Amino acid sequence: MSMAPWSVELATAVLLVLVLLTDLLAPGRKGLVWACFLAGSLVILGIAVAARGEVLLLGGSYASDGISWVAKIVIVIGTGLAGVMSMDSLPIREKHQGAYAALLLAAALGMMVLVSSRELVTMYVGLETSAVSMYGLAALAKKDLLSLEAGIKYLVIGALSSGVLLYGLALVYAAAGSTSLDAIRAALGHSPSPLSAAGIILVLLGVGFKITMVPMHVWTPDVYQGAPTPVSAFISVVSKSAGFVFAVRLFTFAFADLRGAWEPFVMAGAVLTMTVGNLAAIPQPSAKRLLAYSSISQAGYLLVGFLGTSSSGTSAVLFYLFVYTLANVAAFAAVIAFSTATGSDRLDDYAGLARRSPLLALVFTFALLSLAGIPPLGGFVGKLYLFSAAMERGYLWLVVAAALNSVVSLYYYLLILKRMYITQALPDAGPVRVAFPVKAVLLLTTVGTFLLGILPGPLMQVFAEVSSRVFPGP
Repeated sequence: MSMAPWSVELATAVLLVLVLLTDLLAPGRKGLVWACFLAGSLVILGIAVAARGEVLLLGGSYASDGISWVAKIVIVIGTGLAGVMSMDSLPIREKHQGAYAALLLAAALGMMVLVSSRELVTMYVGLETSAVSMYGLAALAKKDLLSLEAGIKYLVIGALSSGVLLYGLALVYAAAGSTSLDAIRAALGHSPSPLSAAGIILVLLGVGFKITMVPMHVWTPDVYQGAPTPVSAFISVVSKSAGFVFAVRLFTFAFADLRGAWEPFVMAGAVLTMTVGNLAAIPQPSAKRLLAYSSISQAGYLLVGFLGTSSSGTSAVLFYLFVYTLANVAAFAAVIAFSTATGSDRLDDYAGLARRSPLLALVFTFALLSLAGIPPLGGFVGKLYLFSAAMERGYLWLVVAAALNSVVSLYYYLLILKRMYITQALPDAGPVRVAFPVKAVLLLTTVGTFLLGILPGPLMQVFAEVSSRVFPGP
């Protein structure tokens, strides 16, 4: 059965209204709210998988193509998993659970608009819809000063980056005379003018905030630490996935003929993002801050693949976003389970976790090793595809830098494993009980991470096909 190209967005909007109505008609009944959210998320996931097509809407300004199809599946999966993790671990009052679920859906809806847009104004509307929703999510735990601080920092720095991005888009519009990506590519040609070059660089800085590229990463550690942990997981995977598809639309398509103007900045950004993220993660005492810097370094690896050819680079980025979503959600789910049971986010308190909760330690280990790129987990294959895409363009030095950074990341991941498996637990440390929703997330993401590491071919073939349809050339 074929689906209308806007089915996923429509279904998400309908679920958003249903969640709000459920919260209004049954106030304080969080079980009903989450039942509605989860049932609706499963329906939307089915619609998203079935809604594959190649259709241009609204005069070509909105696309239902392979890239948006994959991105929407990742967005729905990430949003659904964040919702499941939130059921028993949110530090907010029960009457605010409905608002939280609605904000998750609003952010997801904005990202769906963003990844399908082929026109600057529509892109910006989708971007800001998701951004405003995430500002609220970060600050939703009103009695937690760190959460309020996270929301304020996210808002202030996000507003600054939005201003930079909007000014850059305005310069691009002034240089091209159109907001359509097709018209922009045709108008800018192969030689950038000072106006278009300045606009492209400002756009890159604005997009860099969304994907946590250095130096636009400064908000990440504080927001990840202060926001409720399911929100941190949501921002780290769903927002980043949408941001990279946003970058693909702009740079790999609209600015593809002007690679000489932006590639050097992306190369420098990739190296800095990997290096700063990994080195800053080593001394972190907090699990959430460590995962924040780890998330920054993962953006650097994605930028390496992003620099590949249009088709191979895009397919590699899409595959790694899928792998990264599963592994990072698993890591955050383990942190949620531990912090909910112990009330602590300190890495030192993970001492002896393998004896206190062997299964939790094991799935946390798999998640960290996948992020480090260890076979046979999905992260290894994902990095292989990213590095191969960069090699096709002859960027051997960049691949070497990425490989060295992977070794550095393995060091601080192993420090966590050392605490869990070798360091003795504190005398008063008891077993860590894991709530059923978090157990379900840990199981699903761990199985998915192994499947993508052992059998990556079918999924990568699909991603290569959809990328070649959008970018038929090299």
